[in-house]
Amino acid sequence: MPQTPTDLRIGVVLPGRESVVEQNHYPRHLGELGQLIEQLGYDSIWAGESPLARSRMNPLLALTAAATTTERVQLGTAVLLPLRPPVHLAHELACLDRISGGRLITGLGSGFSSPATQAEFAAYGVPFKERVGRMRETLEICRALWAAAGEPVSYDGSHYRLTDVALLPVPDQPAGPPLWMAHSGEKMLERTGQIYDGWMPTSTTAAHYEKGWLRVQEAREAAGRAESEVTGAVYLSVAVDESAEKAEETLKAYFGAYYRLDLPTMRTTQGIFGGTAEQVAEWLGGYIEAGARHIVLRLPTADLHEPSYRAALERTSEELLPLLRGAVR
Repeated sequence: MPQTPTDLRIGVVLPGRESVVEQNHYPRHLGELGQLIEQLGYDSIWAGESPLARSRMNPLLALTAAATTTERVQLGTAVLLPLRPPVHLAHELACLDRISGGRLITGLGSGFSSPATQAEFAAYGVPFKERVGRMRETLEICRALWAAAGEPVSYDGSHYRLTDVALLPVPDQPAGPPLWMAHSGEKMLERTGQIYDGWMPTSTTAAHYEKGWLRVQEAREAAGRAESEVTGAVYLSVAVDESAEKAEETLKAYFGAYYRLDLPTMRTTQGIFGGTAEQVAEWLGGYIEAGARHIVLRLPTADLHEPSYRAALERTSEELLPLLRGAVR
């Protein structure tokens, strides 16, 4: 949806790993959890994807559960990987957008280059070296199918070809769900400004975010697009606690269990911060000043169990959200 320069939206990421840790308990409460997130005043609900490398719930199914129990919040993927055939993805996204009443945002990424991620792509029959090109063609096909509104579409690309394919239903949003890129590479920054609808990296610092967002803006202006056509977003991990020391312990425990990597290593690829609500708000303020208008928060907890996540949701809502709401006027 279009944003004025003073808009600020704050979302949270669903804890998809609980479906692995807690077996059958967690997924049954996804609808209720989505409802709680909306009631606590968040603006959006997000789900990430990693079916094999870091197994979790399917993000589109998780967001479908949240869509059925919410009315206001936007629903987003953070992020989808280029694992699905184009027609299959276009159909899934169109259906979810219809179910949610046009509240879907599609965040996309190509996946970090690691042995586990490469094995994940191989299991899906997608050559890892082709993933970026396949993602680009997939999105071109999705947009063409949505715009055709049930009329036949043909496409001749390097990776995919279609002949007279007609797809229904179409998304609730006329142009389809917005496509937000997570990449920070120079070519993708340029393409985001030129043709996509948003940029949502995991920038390690506000200064790094500002540099990338400036490049997106330059490309957008050169393409003759309005400022409202590209949303500046950012995906960050924050832990709010009574002291920076306690928050740091939570971060260490979480990232050690989730990625099996130490915190300093994780901070070389992702924006991560812990402290009091005031300290976290000040850190996030740097990204807001740099142009971010949709903040997507992952809320690390000391363990990967649902009750801990609910407590973090409530504490962050009570202590951090009021500070952030006053950051942009």
